[in-house]
Amino acid sequence: MDMLEGKKVVTANCQSFHVNRVLKTAKIIAYYFTASWVNHPDLLEKLKAVYEEGKRRHSGMEVIYVSADTEEKLFTKHFKEHGPWYSIPFGNTLAEVLRWRYNITCMPQIVVVRKDGLIVTRRGTRELEELDIDVLVTWTDYIQ
Repeated sequence: MDMLEGKKVVTANCQSFHVNRVLKTAKIIAYYFTASWVNHPDLLEKLKAVYEEGKRRHSGMEVIYVSADTEEKLFTKHFKEHGPWYSIPFGNTLAEVLRWRYNITCMPQIVVVRKDGLIVTRRGTRELEELDIDVLVTWTDYIQ
């Protein structure tokens, strides 16, 4: 969480929260790297299902939407349509820093990390596609 420490995230209805509050009970963070021009509805539906199941099971997983959009209108529309999770605010350089840190060269990509920053997987997209809802067990097995 070191990169997020002291930062803010937003919800789809534009509410802003300190990330420390949002991630207080989180054990793993799934960074969902995408943009408005990325069309991958099957992956999105699977991620939503895993997120909802994680909430139901109190798994300690939180999703952070990291957009590569360069127009705020496109970012806002896409984020509102694509998830019940939190996002790095539009225009915040943290989105670029996260893309660089996790070497994101194509989208969509999911990188899962423990709250202490240890990488659980850089292949979250592939794992989600292959394992579907069972990926939740795979990802949360890394929680100590």
